[in-house]
Amino acid sequence: MPRFSLPEVLRPWIDPDVLGLTALPLPTVLEAPSGRCSVCGASLLGHELASGVVNACHRPPGIDALISLGDYSGPAGQAARLIKGTCWTDGAWWWGSALGQQLLNPAHGTGRARIGAASGEDATSMIPPGVVLVPVPGDRLRTLLRGIDHATALTRAVSAACGWPWRSLLVRQDRTRQASRRARKRREIQGRFSMQSNRDPIPERVLLVDDICTTGATAADCARAVRLAGAEWVSLGVLARAHR
Repeated sequence: MPRFSLPEVLRPWIDPDVLGLTALPLPTVLEAPSGRCSVCGASLLGHELASGVVNACHRPPGIDALISLGDYSGPAGQAARLIKGTCWTDGAWWWGSALGQQLLNPAHGTGRARIGAASGEDATSMIPPGVVLVPVPGDRLRTLLRGIDHATALTRAVSAACGWPWRSLLVRQDRTRQASRRARKRREIQGRFSMQSNRDPIPERVLLVDDICTTGATAADCARAVRLAGAEWVSLGVLARAHR
Protein backbone atom coordinates (compact mmCIF):
# COMPACT_ATOMS: atom_id res chain seq x y z
CA MET A 1 0.00 0.00 0.00
CA PRO A 2 1.42 3.46 -0.82
CA ARG A 3 2.66 5.57 2.07
CA PHE A 4 0.59 8.41 3.46
CA SER A 5 1.97 10.74 6.15
CA LEU A 6 -1.01 10.44 8.45
CA PRO A 7 -1.48 9.05 11.96
CA GLU A 8 -1.54 5.26 12.00
CA VAL A 9 -5.20 5.21 13.04
CA LEU A 10 -6.14 6.95 9.79
CA ARG A 11 -3.97 4.89 7.44
CA PRO A 12 -6.54 2.07 6.88
CA TRP A 13 -9.02 4.63 5.57
CA ILE A 14 -6.71 5.94 2.87
CA ASP A 15 -7.46 3.44 0.17
CA PRO A 16 -8.42 3.96 -3.49
CA ASP A 17 -11.80 2.26 -2.94
CA VAL A 18 -12.57 4.42 0.10
CA LEU A 19 -11.63 7.54 -1.87
CA GLY A 20 -13.92 6.50 -4.72
CA LEU A 21 -11.03 5.62 -7.04
CA THR A 22 -10.52 2.42 -8.95
CA ALA A 23 -6.76 3.05 -8.75
CA LEU A 24 -4.43 5.75 -7.56
CA PRO A 25 -3.47 8.14 -10.38
CA LEU A 26 0.08 7.48 -11.57
CA PRO A 27 2.25 9.50 -13.98
CA THR A 28 2.28 6.59 -16.43
CA VAL A 29 -1.23 7.51 -17.56
CA LEU A 30 0.22 10.65 -19.16
CA GLU A 31 2.30 8.63 -21.60
CA ALA A 32 -0.63 8.08 -23.96
CA PRO A 33 -0.81 10.56 -26.87
CA SER A 34 -3.18 13.42 -26.16
CA GLY A 35 -3.82 17.04 -27.01
CA ARG A 36 -1.70 19.61 -25.24
CA CYS A 37 -2.15 23.22 -24.27
CA SER A 38 0.10 25.38 -26.42
CA VAL A 39 1.13 27.54 -23.44
CA CYS A 40 1.58 25.32 -20.38
CA GLY A 41 1.77 21.91 -22.04
CA ALA A 42 -1.02 20.45 -19.94
CA SER A 43 -2.66 17.29 -21.23
CA LEU A 44 -6.20 18.23 -22.22
CA LEU A 45 -9.32 16.11 -22.33
CA GLY A 46 -11.50 15.68 -25.39
CA HIS A 47 -14.25 18.10 -24.39
CA GLU A 48 -11.67 20.75 -23.53
CA LEU A 49 -10.08 20.47 -26.95
CA ALA A 50 -13.48 20.64 -28.60
CA SER A 51 -14.41 23.80 -26.67
CA GLY A 52 -11.21 25.55 -27.67
CA VAL A 53 -10.00 25.96 -24.08
CA VAL A 54 -6.48 25.30 -25.36
CA ASN A 55 -6.31 28.98 -26.28
CA ALA A 56 -7.59 30.21 -22.91
CA CYS A 57 -4.38 29.56 -20.98
CA HIS A 58 -2.19 32.49 -19.95
CA ARG A 59 1.07 32.67 -18.09
CA PRO A 60 0.98 34.47 -14.73
CA PRO A 61 2.66 37.88 -14.70
CA GLY A 62 6.41 37.64 -14.21
CA ILE A 63 6.60 34.00 -15.33
CA ASP A 64 8.83 33.40 -18.36
CA ALA A 65 7.86 29.76 -18.90
CA LEU A 66 5.10 27.53 -17.57
CA ILE A 67 5.48 23.76 -17.41
CA SER A 68 2.59 21.48 -16.48
CA LEU A 69 2.11 17.72 -16.68
CA GLY A 70 -1.65 17.76 -17.08
CA ASP A 71 -4.95 19.55 -16.66
CA TYR A 72 -6.50 20.04 -13.22
CA SER A 73 -9.55 18.01 -14.21
CA GLY A 74 -7.41 15.04 -15.25
CA PRO A 75 -5.14 12.53 -13.48
CA ALA A 76 -2.45 15.13 -12.72
CA GLY A 77 -4.96 17.33 -10.90
CA GLN A 78 -6.36 14.33 -9.08
CA ALA A 79 -2.86 13.40 -7.95
CA ALA A 80 -2.19 16.95 -6.77
CA ARG A 81 -5.35 16.92 -4.66
CA LEU A 82 -4.43 13.55 -3.13
CA ILE A 83 -0.87 14.64 -2.34
CA LYS A 84 -2.09 17.71 -0.49
CA GLY A 85 -5.35 16.39 0.94
CA THR A 86 -4.28 12.91 2.07
CA CYS A 87 -0.53 13.44 2.57
CA TRP A 88 0.27 11.00 -0.23
CA THR A 89 4.06 10.96 0.14
CA ASP A 90 4.66 8.26 -2.47
CA GLY A 91 2.58 10.24 -4.93
CA ALA A 92 4.65 13.37 -4.28
CA TRP A 93 7.78 11.42 -5.16
CA TRP A 94 6.32 9.70 -8.25
CA TRP A 95 4.71 12.79 -9.73
CA GLY A 96 7.60 15.08 -8.75
CA SER A 97 9.99 12.68 -10.48
CA ALA A 98 7.80 12.76 -13.59
CA LEU A 99 7.93 16.55 -13.60
CA GLY A 100 11.72 16.45 -13.22
CA GLN A 101 12.05 14.06 -16.15
CA GLN A 102 9.83 16.33 -18.18
CA LEU A 103 12.11 19.29 -17.51
CA LEU A 104 15.03 17.30 -18.87
CA ASN A 105 13.16 15.97 -21.91
CA PRO A 106 10.56 18.58 -22.90
CA ALA A 107 10.33 17.46 -26.52
CA HIS A 108 10.26 13.69 -26.13
CA GLY A 109 7.06 12.38 -27.67
CA THR A 110 3.64 13.87 -28.28
CA GLY A 111 2.35 12.38 -25.05
CA ARG A 112 4.63 14.50 -22.87
CA ALA A 113 4.09 18.06 -21.79
CA ARG A 114 5.78 20.87 -23.66
CA ILE A 115 7.14 24.10 -22.32
CA GLY A 116 5.27 27.18 -23.42
CA ALA A 117 6.72 30.65 -23.75
CA ALA A 118 3.64 32.28 -25.23
CA SER A 119 0.39 31.23 -26.82
CA GLY A 120 0.98 29.57 -30.14
CA GLU A 121 4.76 29.35 -29.79
CA ASP A 122 6.59 26.07 -30.14
CA ALA A 123 9.03 26.38 -27.26
CA THR A 124 10.57 23.05 -26.31
CA SER A 125 14.00 24.30 -25.22
CA MET A 126 13.20 27.42 -23.24
CA ILE A 127 14.92 26.40 -19.99
CA PRO A 128 18.39 27.98 -19.73
CA PRO A 129 21.30 26.37 -17.84
CA GLY A 130 21.98 27.08 -14.19
CA VAL A 131 18.39 26.87 -12.97
CA VAL A 132 17.71 26.54 -9.23
CA LEU A 133 14.47 24.93 -8.06
CA VAL A 134 12.50 26.85 -5.42
CA PRO A 135 9.39 25.42 -3.69
CA VAL A 136 6.36 27.69 -3.28
CA PRO A 137 5.75 27.84 0.48
CA GLY A 138 2.29 26.98 1.73
CA ASP A 139 0.36 28.13 4.76
CA ARG A 140 2.38 27.06 7.79
CA LEU A 141 -0.62 26.09 9.93
CA ARG A 142 -2.20 24.02 7.16
CA THR A 143 1.15 22.37 6.44
CA LEU A 144 1.46 21.45 10.11
CA LEU A 145 -2.06 20.01 10.21
CA ARG A 146 -1.57 18.04 6.97
CA GLY A 147 1.75 16.62 8.04
CA ILE A 148 3.38 17.22 4.67
CA ASP A 149 4.97 20.18 2.91
CA HIS A 150 3.78 19.15 -0.53
CA ALA A 151 5.73 21.76 -2.51
CA THR A 152 9.00 20.86 -0.81
CA ALA A 153 8.32 17.15 -1.27
CA LEU A 154 7.68 17.70 -4.98
CA THR A 155 10.78 19.88 -5.30
CA ARG A 156 13.00 17.21 -3.77
CA ALA A 157 11.66 14.64 -6.21
CA VAL A 158 12.10 17.03 -9.16
CA SER A 159 15.68 17.74 -8.07
CA ALA A 160 16.50 14.03 -7.74
CA ALA A 161 15.07 13.32 -11.19
CA CYS A 162 16.70 16.15 -13.14
CA GLY A 163 19.80 16.75 -11.02
CA TRP A 164 19.19 20.47 -10.55
CA PRO A 165 19.84 22.03 -7.12
CA TRP A 166 17.01 23.32 -5.00
CA ARG A 167 16.85 25.96 -2.30
CA SER A 168 14.13 27.15 0.06
CA LEU A 169 14.21 30.89 -0.58
CA LEU A 170 10.67 32.13 0.01
CA VAL A 171 8.70 32.82 3.16
CA ARG A 172 4.92 33.15 3.17
CA GLN A 173 3.56 36.13 5.07
CA ASP A 174 0.07 35.09 6.05
CA ARG A 175 -2.37 37.87 6.86
CA THR A 176 -3.72 36.17 9.97
CA ARG A 177 -0.26 36.13 11.55
CA GLN A 178 0.66 39.79 11.11
CA ALA A 179 0.47 41.20 14.62
CA SER A 180 1.95 44.66 14.22
CA ARG A 181 1.09 47.60 12.02
CA ARG A 182 4.65 47.61 10.66
CA ALA A 183 4.31 43.94 9.67
CA ARG A 184 1.00 44.59 7.90
CA LYS A 185 2.49 47.52 6.01
CA ARG A 186 5.51 45.42 5.00
CA ARG A 187 3.17 42.73 3.68
CA GLU A 188 1.23 45.27 1.63
CA ILE A 189 4.46 46.46 0.02
CA GLN A 190 6.20 43.12 -0.45
CA GLY A 191 3.16 40.98 -1.15
CA ARG A 192 2.32 37.58 0.29
CA PHE A 193 5.88 36.28 -0.12
CA SER A 194 9.29 37.58 0.86
CA MET A 195 12.83 36.25 0.69
CA GLN A 196 14.41 34.41 3.58
CA SER A 197 17.10 36.40 5.35
CA ASN A 198 20.40 34.75 4.41
CA ARG A 199 23.69 35.83 2.94
CA ASP A 200 23.67 33.43 0.00
CA PRO A 201 23.42 35.14 -3.39
CA ILE A 202 20.06 34.92 -5.16
CA PRO A 203 20.23 32.68 -8.27
CA GLU A 204 19.72 34.41 -11.59
CA ARG A 205 17.46 31.66 -12.92
CA VAL A 206 14.67 30.28 -10.75
CA LEU A 207 12.07 27.60 -11.40
CA LEU A 208 9.23 27.71 -8.89
CA VAL A 209 7.68 24.34 -8.02
CA ASP A 210 4.10 23.87 -6.82
CA ASP A 211 1.30 21.34 -7.13
CA ILE A 212 -1.24 23.32 -9.17
CA CYS A 213 -1.69 26.63 -10.93
CA THR A 214 -5.24 28.00 -11.03
CA THR A 215 -5.49 31.79 -11.29
CA GLY A 216 -1.70 32.23 -11.22
CA ALA A 217 -1.85 34.81 -8.42
CA THR A 218 0.42 32.82 -6.10
CA ALA A 219 3.00 32.26 -8.84
CA ALA A 220 2.91 35.95 -9.75
CA ASP A 221 3.52 36.99 -6.13
CA CYS A 222 6.44 34.55 -5.83
CA ALA A 223 7.91 35.74 -9.14
CA ARG A 224 7.69 39.35 -7.98
CA ALA A 225 9.56 38.53 -4.76
CA VAL A 226 12.44 36.67 -6.40
CA ARG A 227 12.77 39.24 -9.18
CA LEU A 228 13.00 42.06 -6.66
CA ALA A 229 15.74 40.05 -4.96
CA GLY A 230 17.74 39.83 -8.19
CA ALA A 231 16.50 36.90 -10.26
CA GLU A 232 16.45 37.61 -14.01
CA TRP A 233 14.55 34.55 -15.28
CA VAL A 234 11.64 32.94 -13.43
CA SER A 235 9.56 29.96 -14.54
CA LEU A 236 6.92 27.76 -12.95
CA GLY A 237 6.63 23.98 -12.88
CA VAL A 238 3.42 22.37 -11.61
CA LEU A 239 1.69 19.01 -11.77
CA ALA A 240 -1.61 20.41 -13.01
CA ARG A 241 -2.89 23.59 -14.66
CA ALA A 242 -6.50 24.72 -14.32
CA HIS A 243 -8.01 25.96 -17.58
CA ARG A 244 -11.01 28.27 -17.30
